[in-house]
Amino acid sequence: MLKKILIKNIVLIKELNIDFKSGLSVLTGETGTGKSIIIDSLGLILGNRANFKLIKSGEEKASVTGVFKLSKNHNGFNYLTSINIDFDDVIIIRREINKNGKSSSFINDIPVSINTLQTLGNYLVEIQGQFESHSLLDEKTHLQLLDGFMNDDELLIDVKNLWEDYKKNKIDLKNATDIYHKNLDNQEWISDSLDQLKRINPQENEESDLLNKRKYLLNQDKIISSFENARQILESDNGLYSQMSKLTSIFSKLDNIENKEIKKLNDLINETSLNVDEIISSLKKENIQKDTAKNTLEELEERLYELRKQANKHKCKIDELLATEKKLEIQLDNIENNKDKLNKLQNKLHLSLKKYEEKSAILSNKRKEFALLMSNKINSELPNLRLEDAIFNIKFDKLEEENYNNFGIDKVIFEAKTNKGSNVGKLSEIASGGELSRFLLAIKVTLDYKIVEKTLIFDEVDSGIGGATASAVGEKLAKIGEKYQTLVVTHSPQVTAKGVNHYLIKKETIDNDTVSATIELSHEERVEEIARMLSDNLITNEARLAATKLLEKNESRY
Repeated sequence: MLKKILIKNIVLIKELNIDFKSGLSVLTGETGTGKSIIIDSLGLILGNRANFKLIKSGEEKASVTGVFKLSKNHNGFNYLTSINIDFDDVIIIRREINKNGKSSSFINDIPVSINTLQTLGNYLVEIQGQFESHSLLDEKTHLQLLDGFMNDDELLIDVKNLWEDYKKNKIDLKNATDIYHKNLDNQEWISDSLDQLKRINPQENEESDLLNKRKYLLNQDKIISSFENARQILESDNGLYSQMSKLTSIFSKLDNIENKEIKKLNDLINETSLNVDEIISSLKKENIQKDTAKNTLEELEERLYELRKQANKHKCKIDELLATEKKLEIQLDNIENNKDKLNKLQNKLHLSLKKYEEKSAILSNKRKEFALLMSNKINSELPNLRLEDAIFNIKFDKLEEENYNNFGIDKVIFEAKTNKGSNVGKLSEIASGGELSRFLLAIKVTLDYKIVEKTLIFDEVDSGIGGATASAVGEKLAKIGEKYQTLVVTHSPQVTAKGVNHYLIKKETIDNDTVSATIELSHEERVEEIARMLSDNLITNEARLAATKLLEKNESRY
């Protein structure tokens, strides 16, 4: 709900502060007093493009501030929470425009972008003028409006879920098809590469084993030479083997002496002698490998070369060749089995499309039932708005498959005709300005569920009508005002009389400067203003009496 608007230095307005109330509020005044300026100013804080010509002559900058009160379940509340702007139940929106072409926007003194203002503004206020394009005439919204009237969220969610399932299956099929064709193009390469890996048969941790063997073989001459020298040390006439034999012989003569230390020493000598024998035996075995060392090294180098070649080919480490081989086996297997997989995915996609279309058809049939109910309700409102020969209709077209979406298979367009014998056409094209305004009121009354705590503003929607027609328009505006805060800029006394609150916009001259001012009228002041409107500025007693009767008739409603 709009609680207050403060305007500074906008065209004729030096400084204006208006407190708004609930219900239907009417804004009146002579032409040129600045009624539309208030609407333009409000548009600034709702994210409209800045018009720097609005800045009052002689001033450097202008500003508009709007104060709104929201309930906890208001969509605007949820939006502000989502963008981390804290507030209780009141928000203050401020927009400043400077003569240098700069503009700044704030919500609760936090700087925000114009896009943020526009998004929030869509939740707070809906401004409708005689010739404006607005949500009810936007064909993109017609389906959602009908669905809101139908009020079957469960069916809509079912269709949406089936659509999401169909989209997922479509993506899965495309991805699988892309992989299949990509692998198919590489099938020969994959098969040849797999054969090569199977032929060389890489082993786990093979590279480190081969490198250790390679290092050993490269140093084998040095190792064998060391072993020969060691054998000479051990087996020479005066070598370790001969000396150990002598030691063994010496201590064997002491076997019959029972002494722990002698026995311990004798055992140690015998053990050492055996170890020397084992060392000599090992040295002789190593010496045998000398003849085959050259051939073994060549084979090892060739093996390492082949493994590295394969690793370079597959851009991996040698120890990853086993995993690469398994990966190629899987790819080859996928190619061979992918046709079956593609067929299964194709069948799954076809089934999900069938389910979506079946549920969408159910939704479409229900929409058509409620479209008839909705049309009948709107048509029942039209005679009360002096549109006795007008007809409202909802046209259905089935979407092409490529245009299916999460709302189903329907395209819905609001249509109308205004006179007998005329053709039915799009609502936005068929009606004149005054007729269009009345169609909109009929739709608003029927679809008032869609206006969730929005402030509705009608800018001269009663233009071009008068008498009983204007009174009928006023009745509908009053009906809307019973549920939603509604502001109407009007020149019609019949509409004005329907207002619960009445604001007069007038021009004053202060210090040789013409400025616009707004005052809330009392009952007596309302009589005078409506009398002025009835008598074209020449207020007579008859006009005052007529104004009084209009107000009494309206006030009896409350």
